[in-house]
Amino acid sequence: MTRSRTGTLVALAAAVVAAAAILTAQLVTLGSAPTAYAAVAFARAGNVVKAGENPLYAIQAVLKGQSAAMLHGDRDAYLAAFPDAGAEVRERAGRRFDSLTALAVRRWDLTTNGIPSQVNGVWRLPVAVGYCFDGPDCTPIPLLVDTEWTVERGRVRLAGYEQTNRPWDTTKLTVRNGERVTVAGPESIDDTVLDRLLKASEAAAPVDDRVATSFGGPPPRYLVYVAGEQEWTSWYDSDTENAAAYTIPLQPGTSEVIVARGSVRGEASVRTLMTHEFAHVVTLDGNRPPAAGWWLTEGIAEYVANGDGGALRDDLDSVRAYLEAGRWDGTVALGPPADGTKLEDAVARYGIALLAVTYLAQHFGEARLFAFFTQVVRKGATLDAAARSALGADWPAVARDAAASVRAAAAQ
Repeated sequence: MTRSRTGTLVALAAAVVAAAAILTAQLVTLGSAPTAYAAVAFARAGNVVKAGENPLYAIQAVLKGQSAAMLHGDRDAYLAAFPDAGAEVRERAGRRFDSLTALAVRRWDLTTNGIPSQVNGVWRLPVAVGYCFDGPDCTPIPLLVDTEWTVERGRVRLAGYEQTNRPWDTTKLTVRNGERVTVAGPESIDDTVLDRLLKASEAAAPVDDRVATSFGGPPPRYLVYVAGEQEWTSWYDSDTENAAAYTIPLQPGTSEVIVARGSVRGEASVRTLMTHEFAHVVTLDGNRPPAAGWWLTEGIAEYVANGDGGALRDDLDSVRAYLEAGRWDGTVALGPPADGTKLEDAVARYGIALLAVTYLAQHFGEARLFAFFTQVVRKGATLDAAARSALGADWPAVARDAAASVRAAAAQ
C-alpha cells in the first residue's frame, strides 16, 4: 500500500473492512412470474429436467455452456441462462461479460459444488468460479458463490447469483493495454487518466522486472485498476486510510493493484507510485505479508521506487518532523500505522522504513537484503534468525546501526 504523497494528497474516505471478506453477499434475483422466452434461450438452457428430478446435470450443462461462451466471446450465449424477464440480473451479467472479455480472460471455469437443495420451489447451489488472465495454462483464482435456479417448462434458468466485489463483477470496465501493463477503470474515468496511468505504469515496470529476478521472476503482466470514489469503497475489502493505492494478493503468484483516481496526477509522482506498488507485486508474489514485517514490506517497496530519489524527497520532511517531535523511539522494525494516524506521521513511518532498508542495501548489498526480506516476510523467520543467516550479523547490532543511519539522514 502507498500512502498519499505530500503534494498529491487526495481526500479519500476510509473503508476499513475485514480483508478476509472476499465476497459481498449481494444476491441478485429475477422475478419468478412465468413469461414468454425466446426459443434460443431454452435451446441453451441445458438438459430437460423431468418432474421430480434433481436439476444438477442440467445446471452443470448450463455452466459448461457459459464457460465456453465467455472464452469464445459469445455474449448472447453467455446471457442465454438469464431470460429477458430478469432485466436487472441480465444487465449485471452483461457487465461482467463485457469487463472480463475486455480484460481478455483466459480461464473461466464454472463448476457445481455439491447437490442442489430445494427451498420454496427454488434450487440453491454453490458454484465454484475459477478465473485468470495470464494465459490458458494460468492457475485459476478460486471463488465460491451462491446461486439460485428455477425449473420452468422442463428447463433450468439462473434465478439469482451472489455478486462478488471484484472490479470486473461490479463495474463495466474500459481497458488499456501496454507492453507490460493492463490498466482498467470504470466508464466514469476519463480516457486521459487511463492513458496517463498506463504511461507511468509502463515506465515503472522495467524497474520492478529487474527486482523480480531475485524473487522468482516478473509476472506475465501487471494488472492495474483505477477506482473512482464509489469504486474505491466497494472494490475488494481493504484498509485504505491515507492510501493513494494498494496491492491486493489474490493467491500465490497473482496480485492486482488498485489506484485511487485522485492520485493519478503528475507524471513523476505517478511513476513513483506505480514502481512502489509493482514492487509489492514482485516481492510478495501474491502472498500476504505478516503485520510484524510491515516496515520491511513497505520499506523495500519505497527502496525500489526511490531510484530517482523521489520517494525519499516525499518522505524526508515528515521524518525530520517526526523525530524532532520525539515520536520515534529508535525502533526500525515498525508496525503499520494505527487507525487514525495523521497523514504526516504515517508518511514519516514509511520514510523511516525506507531509510532503514536503504541502510541494509548499502551496508550488506541488495542480494543479502532480498534474502533477508524473503526469510522474514515470505518464510516467517524471526529478525534474529534472518539477520544471522542472510546478513551474517546479529539483529540488535544491525538495528542499532540502521537507526543511527535514519537519524543521520534526518539531520542533513
